[in-house]
Amino acid sequence: MPVNLIPIVLFALFCGRASAHDLWIERDGPKHTLVYGHERSGHEGAKSIEYRPESVKQATCLNGSGQDIKASRTATFPVTLQGDCAATWFLISSGYWSKTPYGTKNVAKNEAGAVMDSWLSVEAVKRIDQWGAGLARAQTQALELTPMDNPLKLKPGDKLRLRAWYQGKPTPGVTVAYFGKPRGITDAEGNVNIRLVNPGFQLIQASLEFPLNGGRADKAIHSSSLHFDIP
Repeated sequence: MPVNLIPIVLFALFCGRASAHDLWIERDGPKHTLVYGHERSGHEGAKSIEYRPESVKQATCLNGSGQDIKASRTATFPVTLQGDCAATWFLISSGYWSKTPYGTKNVAKNEAGAVMDSWLSVEAVKRIDQWGAGLARAQTQALELTPMDNPLKLKPGDKLRLRAWYQGKPTPGVTVAYFGKPRGITDAEGNVNIRLVNPGFQLIQASLEFPLNGGRADKAIHSSSLHFDIP
């Protein structure tokens, strides 16, 4: 299936309209919490927004080899994983969205009446807290960004070497953004280098779009974010 790769455009995954909100994972010891809002992005608006826990389709705790390990997950808001995770990964989808003359609705195109645009929204979010070589490889079939080397050793001013994956394969032509601002496009092998500017929390994002058949939406929009902390 041909894909059209575009700069990051984050759509609302849990509320009834498109918005410049972000998803990220907060860590407190062994507790890893999925958060949605503006606090990390610097955009105006609520720092944290409640979401539907059923929109979280997968929540995975990984060791440094990239293997799934046991972790307990909550079923209520906010969704958390409790475990000794080197990395945590969440897959989120709020389903189909349709833009109509009367506003954006969380329904499929064939259920929305007059529709100007429609899409299926899917997003993956990954946080790295401990490094292992297995985390340089794709762990899922979703759109995914992986560091090629240990990102936790970097400092502001250093370059981060990244690879973009989709369906487990390195993906060229993906625009990669740093805190919402495009910084590079992956090469033929899916690789890109971006320079880290800020200390502390890091937010790297990517998105791809491709057409859908079947009448439920015009396209699918897959977004992915990677984050970790540096000194």
